[in-house]
Amino acid sequence: MSETFRQVVHLLMGLLGAAVILRLDDQGALVFVSVVLVATFLLCDAFTRGYDLPVLSGVMDEAERRGKVPLKGGIAYAIGALFCLAVFGREYTAVGLVTLGLLDSVSTIAGLRFGRYILRGGKSLEGTLTGAVAAALALTFLVPWWAAVVVAGVAGVVEAYSPLDDNVTIQVAVCMTLALLGVGTGLS
Repeated sequence: MSETFRQVVHLLMGLLGAAVILRLDDQGALVFVSVVLVATFLLCDAFTRGYDLPVLSGVMDEAERRGKVPLKGGIAYAIGALFCLAVFGREYTAVGLVTLGLLDSVSTIAGLRFGRYILRGGKSLEGTLTGAVAAALALTFLVPWWAAVVVAGVAGVVEAYSPLDDNVTIQVAVCMTLALLGVGTGLS
């Protein structure tokens, strides 16, 4: 498994998911995320049962951590997106996916390369700060700059300290923060 490849896939899934959700109407976005959830679950089941799927098995060997439930992160990603769609709508969900993709990927790569000060569970201060800055910069294209800073900061803390799956918790924290701030997006 290559952690860099894994994180690039993670980043692309967050950005691609956000782009597709924004291109669809509300019903279409709900159907898309539901299909992703079901497909990811079925693939997880197939890999857990030992099936070898052409092309996908090779990608899984490179993108999944050894000894973990295959595609657990993908299932959590889809569950988080489905919840956010149902509760907060497409625009907030897209912001949550962009934040998740960037923050989680950049913080992991930066933490592995430059991390010295461990916060919790192997998460480093350097990785968390780098991921939060990258997310904040990207979010300035979607929300006001001050909201981007707040959202990225909250997401960084959640990513570093939450004991639960960050593929769900980051998305929900981002959407809740945007709602509490009463911030609209520049996406409609």
